[in-house]
Amino acid sequence: MSGKRKQLSNTSSTGHLGPHFEAHVLASYATLMLTRGYAPCLRCWPIKEIKPQGKVDGYETDDLIVFVQAPGANEVRKLLGQVKHGLKVGDNERFRSVMQAAWDDFQNPKVFIKGKDIIAAISDGLSSVEITAVQAVLDEARNPSTKEFIRRVELGRYNNGRVTYCC
Repeated sequence: MSGKRKQLSNTSSTGHLGPHFEAHVLASYATLMLTRGYAPCLRCWPIKEIKPQGKVDGYETDDLIVFVQAPGANEVRKLLGQVKHGLKVGDNERFRSVMQAAWDDFQNPKVFIKGKDIIAAISDGLSSVEITAVQAVLDEARNPSTKEFIRRVELGRYNNGRVTYCC
């Protein structure tokens, strides 16, 4: 993939809803860090640092960089997050720019370690089908049998009677 690189910009100059949504996402991760929670999609290690606007440090997927560190060790993993209000998958310039940034970081060993770090597009506006699927997964997670929940998730596809979801 090749394309135009996104220029460094101040979030306040790029629109109203985007920065507002981005601030909510950053606040959510800050809350997780302060309450000793864990970052989704990463190892269950404490969040040690959150870097907003990583473009200045060479990240293309630059809205949010979350660093987690193994307890009692120096091993660090990171989530590179592109936060977009109303991002839709498809053939449009906005989606292409998010994918291009992710690809550029994926190919750059200075900012991304394959097999350890992750790249995420974080958006709002789940469809009713997605909301139902997420609720089903959360309901299963509340089941007292952790082993059974993990077994079902590891199957990859699971039908709980209300919805079939894929992990």
